[in-house]
Amino acid sequence: MTDEHESDGDLYVLWHARHLAVEQDERVMHLDADGTIHLDDEEWRIIGIYPDQAVAERQREISRKLSGFRDEPDCFEIAPVTVDEDLWNEGFVTVYPEGLRRDS
Repeated sequence: MTDEHESDGDLYVLWHARHLAVEQDERVMHLDADGTIHLDDEEWRIIGIYPDQAVAERQREISRKLSGFRDEPDCFEIAPVTVDEDLWNEGFVTVYPEGLRRDS
């Protein structure tokens, strides 16, 4: 780490949500009424991991102008993560599309 970035122990992950669901009126729902990212049938992509929030915010501004992101400029999220800490501590469930369920 260089001297220009002062760490608080966390790194910052810049995510982008690409929304896949289309509403009945052909609109894609990006934000909920309260301004938060709509969480229904989205695909999350990691843009990068940065040493501090300011660097992540600068990259978000750059990414908003790029193909693949500019159609959903408000669908970015920056989240702090602590190095050497488990983020997923329990099991998970796989939801298969109808007719594609695999028996274990």
